[in-house]
Amino acid sequence: MAVLGLVLGAMLIVAGCSSSTPKRYSGSSQGSYTVRRGDTLHHIAEQYGVSVSSLMAANGITNPHDLQVGEVLSIPGSYASLGSGSYEDYSSEHPTRIFAWPVDRGVISSGFGIRNGAMHEGVDIAAPVGTPVKAAEAGSVIYSGRLRGYGNVIIVRHDEHYVTVYAHNSANLVREGESVSRGQAIGYIGDSGRTTGANLHFEVRRDNTARNPLAYLPRADETAGISFARNTGS
Repeated sequence: MAVLGLVLGAMLIVAGCSSSTPKRYSGSSQGSYTVRRGDTLHHIAEQYGVSVSSLMAANGITNPHDLQVGEVLSIPGSYASLGSGSYEDYSSEHPTRIFAWPVDRGVISSGFGIRNGAMHEGVDIAAPVGTPVKAAEAGSVIYSGRLRGYGNVIIVRHDEHYVTVYAHNSANLVREGESVSRGQAIGYIGDSGRTTGANLHFEVRRDNTARNPLAYLPRADETAGISFARNTGS
């Protein structure tokens, strides 16, 4: 999904926003990783979206080449994949705002984090084709069209820091430059792009860095119609 980051970066620069390189989130929560043969600190850090220096500091490592097979490393503020129905993986992220769910009813079929060796930068919410997709907050549409992998996608900018992304739509109802209100229907659920079924791929980005959307949404168990699949996938 690196294509979207490049597109967004270009859009934000054109719009006069900061073009500095975004930094990945590094919070206080920690996951763990067991070192396997052939692993390097660089590879592990890249896999979890953290810096090599923070990984070394969290584990008291002074020599980056000093890794032992079977050693368990603490991963500081890692992009851990969402477990079914679990919120512990993003509980350390403290959002400055709460968005509305972009669908009224659906099943969270795939979480935010490493998936099949690649970073999944949003959550997938499965719902029937034609289900309305709604703006998670008021803002301005900065992109409405097709992108490789995303299919029909809409990107809404909410302020100088936050944008939300809505992908795999069967149809987009809004155009670039249009203002939208919180809860306004902006598209319909579909299966366009690279996907295995009808769902909404939803992203929250702060300063063009993908964040775990579930940290910015009301808890699913407190929201009618939103549930978790038994097993995450796409």
